[in-house]
Amino acid sequence: MYQDDSTFILAIDPGANGGFAYKGGTTIFCGKNDELAQLTINRETIIVVEKVPPYVGKFIPSSAAFKLGYSYGWIVGKFANYKTHHITPQVWQKYLGIGTKGQQTTTQWKNLLKDEAIKLFPNQKRITLATADAYLLLHYALKNKLS
Repeated sequence: MYQDDSTFILAIDPGANGGFAYKGGTTIFCGKNDELAQLTINRETIIVVEKVPPYVGKFIPSSAAFKLGYSYGWIVGKFANYKTHHITPQVWQKYLGIGTKGQQTTTQWKNLLKDEAIKLFPNQKRITLATADAYLLLHYALKNKLS
């Protein structure tokens, strides 16, 4: 499905429990964001980061918003010398065509996203709640030929 040897994309979900998915040539793998500091990638790698909103809402504690902003800033800084795309969750989720969270609980929505990632990347063994969004962001980037 994603066999283009010339494509190098690192997709990152900057959330507190987020992860990354990387496609380098024909290899695809993932990890949790705490592994990003040790990750070595090709200089031609395109970085795709889920854009965080400037306002997270009244139901999100300020401490959680701070951690999200800190993580996002660290990621943007680490990959400042790479071609980077910032994609909102609304954009990549709409592309998937699976609807919105709506009245579902967060757990139900996250499990739906994980199930979709498993369908799209059936050969990947480490798709978890932590890495599912990154895989879906990677899928969006590959299908939309971000460069």
